[in-house]
Amino acid sequence: MSLVQCPTPAGSSGAGHLLDRMPDSAAAAGEDRIGALPDDIIRFVLSFLPSRESVCTCVLARRWRNLWKSVPTVLIYDEEEARFVTSLLLLRDRVPLHEFVFTSFLNESETPQDVEMWLRYAASCHVRVLRLDVESYDTTARLRIPNMTLVCQHLTALYFSSLKLGGGTLDFSSCPVLEKLQMVNCEIHAEKILCQSLRRLVTYMCIFDGYARTRISCPSLTALELSENVGLTPFLESMPSLVTAFVEFDREWSEREELYDHCLDGGYYVGCGEWDCIPCHHIDREGDGCVLLDGLCGATKLTLISAPKMIICTRDFKWRHIFCNLKTLHLSEWCLAADFSGLVYFLQHSPILERLTIQLSYYRQQPIDRKDETYGPRKQFLVSKNLKVVKIKHRKNDERIHQIVMILVSLGVPPENINCSDCINF
Repeated sequence: MSLVQCPTPAGSSGAGHLLDRMPDSAAAAGEDRIGALPDDIIRFVLSFLPSRESVCTCVLARRWRNLWKSVPTVLIYDEEEARFVTSLLLLRDRVPLHEFVFTSFLNESETPQDVEMWLRYAASCHVRVLRLDVESYDTTARLRIPNMTLVCQHLTALYFSSLKLGGGTLDFSSCPVLEKLQMVNCEIHAEKILCQSLRRLVTYMCIFDGYARTRISCPSLTALELSENVGLTPFLESMPSLVTAFVEFDREWSEREELYDHCLDGGYYVGCGEWDCIPCHHIDREGDGCVLLDGLCGATKLTLISAPKMIICTRDFKWRHIFCNLKTLHLSEWCLAADFSGLVYFLQHSPILERLTIQLSYYRQQPIDRKDETYGPRKQFLVSKNLKVVKIKHRKNDERIHQIVMILVSLGVPPENINCSDCINF
């Protein structure tokens, strides 16, 4: 497939002869203001066009014949086939790339080998922003990339969508200035996500491997967002620079065929221990390690949302991590189980907490079950003197509100600091 089909006049063997007879300027009459611009400015303007449209400018005039080859972006959208992309990269000059974007509906023309070749090409051109979005009407369809090893000294931002990523470790240690990694609707089959330079990590609607817990080893992270993911909760290694964290896992747990980290037959802090219980099987196999809180304890702003029976976070309580920087905290109703154990834990271990929000479920109205095991702090304590705002978001007439207010007041929160006015009225 040719990159562009130029009009070929009768008796001519190709578009090139047509271009040879064209004037240096595309203007037929009058002042050619675009033609007066330097080549670098024209390339900059072309960098905003999809690559096919950029290539088509070669028919405008002899001067434009090769300008598209050195445009600092490759932007591939929707209808382009793999043959076009490969031809484009073969004919393009090896000049540095600011951005490489491939957004297309999943089809048989793209193979993992093609995509890996395109990624290697982008890396060889010192790409700084790399985006690979494979869309599909079927949200479960994903393009499998078995080997995601990138060696790129200039890459700063990396975006993936609808990919199936494997290969043991997602190792980005050979991308020394990579600062942002975002994965949307991806299947992640990796033992570890590794990057020393990464500052922001986002996984949204991703599926983490259900057979081995992924370790996230990104010590320079300042922002972490794990949103609406399913599967085994990742193991977060120490993140001493972390400022903001949003962690939401398996909120719609009751609709899953497999419950992963939700043990419905065990207590609040320990699982049932049965061999056929998936969460307990993984916990026993992994040993006694801190999964979440070790990585989150340095955050200044923390949102932690999970299903009520998710046991991973509560199992981490025994490590007694102190959230010494935490000023803003948002929790869902999991913190109310076992006699307010999660809520008490964070209030007890957040000495400078200023703002607390408790988000109750919109679809459940039931009193707190006090038959669960209790966390039982050994001594009475008062909450941080900095805690000025407590907001409880709830459904109208929720029976749990009175209990929550009473426990907060008993821990030293002034009633005037508790805001229950944001009711959700269905």
